[in-house]
Amino acid sequence: SLEMTGHSPRPTEEITRHIGYPLQQMYAEFGVGPFDQLYRYFQDRAATSVISASHALVGAEPVVRHLHSSGYKMAIATTKVRRHVDQIVDKLEWHQCFEALVGGDEVTSPKPDPAAFRLAVSRLGAQIEHTVVIGDTINDVLAARALSIPVVAVKSPYGGNDTLLASGPDYVIDTIAELPLLLKEMQER
Repeated sequence: SLEMTGHSPRPTEEITRHIGYPLQQMYAEFGVGPFDQLYRYFQDRAATSVISASHALVGAEPVVRHLHSSGYKMAIATTKVRRHVDQIVDKLEWHQCFEALVGGDEVTSPKPDPAAFRLAVSRLGAQIEHTVVIGDTINDVLAARALSIPVVAVKSPYGGNDTLLASGPDYVIDTIAELPLLLKEMQER
């Protein structure tokens, strides 16, 4: 979207740091605009590239299936637009595992605003006090904190772990494979 609007492309590592954050924040940090045009180009291209490039984190598949079969009610709340979330979940064949999906375009303010988490909890028919957030960015931690929800930070393969850890999550795991045991320990407390 940068090149299509006459801006210089950015190195992969510079863009990777912005995964999980609203596009507007990335474009603002790059000092480029206008946002509406960049956003439109990005969404057009993302309709194919984001879906094809998306894959589950290593170890996520068995964890998602295990938690679902163990009776956990799960939701996804992301900054990605809802139609992309649906397509990614379809690609991963996870629709039966996640009872609620929330895209960033379904709330007026993206994370770190807690609106996406609030909507996900509502769609699950759950209660905030029985909720745990699992996330890999500082925005996940900040949004969970705003609702007083315990948060498990999963170290990200995309970087940003120093910022993630500095945000003060309640729990930190190196890989998603550690999640079932941690959830069991949390329930026993």
